[in-house]
Amino acid sequence: MLILWRWTLNILIIEKIILTAALIIFSFQDIRKKEIYTYSVVIFYTAIAVIMIYKGFSGISIDYISMLLGILSGFILLPLSKINILGEGDAFVFIGCGAILGIKENLLLFFISVFILSIYALFLSMYCMIKRRKIKGIRVAMLPFITLANCILWFCV
Repeated sequence: MLILWRWTLNILIIEKIILTAALIIFSFQDIRKKEIYTYSVVIFYTAIAVIMIYKGFSGISIDYISMLLGILSGFILLPLSKINILGEGDAFVFIGCGAILGIKENLLLFFISVFILSIYALFLSMYCMIKRRKIKGIRVAMLPFITLANCILWFCV
């Protein structure tokens, strides 16, 4: 029983490491190009699928309902990308995060990242107001804030 518990703990840590590494890579892509590469998302989804298959064959319990609702919560964000509220890549990342984190933590990830982003936007708008620059049309990469929110979730929740 102790060995199974240790192995379960190891796979959960590996899940978190893969999620954090993918978010860091996506953040650099988002900062540089304001987009993430499709092949990166495919590799991310493949890694998630391999982990879930491994967990299924190893007998590690998976909350399928929470996982599917987490994925659905990411899909719900896709229409927001069509009206330029959220980037399409951000929605695809939330779909993958929902598969790993489940519905509750994925929603928490979304709200924490939006909260951190709003603080950044407040300082950015104050800076633009002081420098008498227009804030309209400024695009902000959201994935660094998603990565920061993920780290907050990992270490604080």
